Amino acid sequence: MITIKTNIDEKAQKALSKGVIIFCIVSLALGSVGLLLYIGLTMFYENIYLDILLLFCIPFSLGLVYIIMINKNIKTMAKSNITNEYEFNIDHIFVTSYKNGEQFGTQKLYYKDVFKTRETDEYIFIYVNRTSAFILKKSNATSEQLTIIKRLLKLETINQQT
Repeated sequence: MITIKTNIDEKAQKALSKGVIIFCIVSLALGSVGLLLYIGLTMFYENIYLDILLLFCIPFSLGLVYIIMINKNIKTMAKSNITNEYEFNIDHIFVTSYKNGEQFGTQKLYYKDVFKTRETDEYIFIYVNRTSAFILKKSNATSEQLTIIKRLLKLETINQQT
């Protein structure tokens, strides 16, 4: 059994949300280009078909709204002072969540029920579904512990000797 604690801070939340944030920025940029193109062209040309460029309002609006919502949620989570304690066992992970030092939740997650895992330089994300993940900070574990955890999560192949 291996026990690791991870503070769910702003940096960890940003790392978890990185893909969504990039999508929002691309959507915002694409929408901005389309709207600027519409404004520029309508100043010189009167063509009813240019109004189609107003459809670029959609990705611009969605990108802007989601960027604001994600950043607000990240700041809220950072203020909530949540720490997760992960207990890695042979067939499952037992997660205990603490808020301001007091336990407020537990979850038992079998490895077979893990939706997916993703590893970065600093974190291992253990997804329980498409949108929710547990964040494990790698620097809170020894290299031996990380090797075992990666094997349990099937991030690293087990060398079998014959």
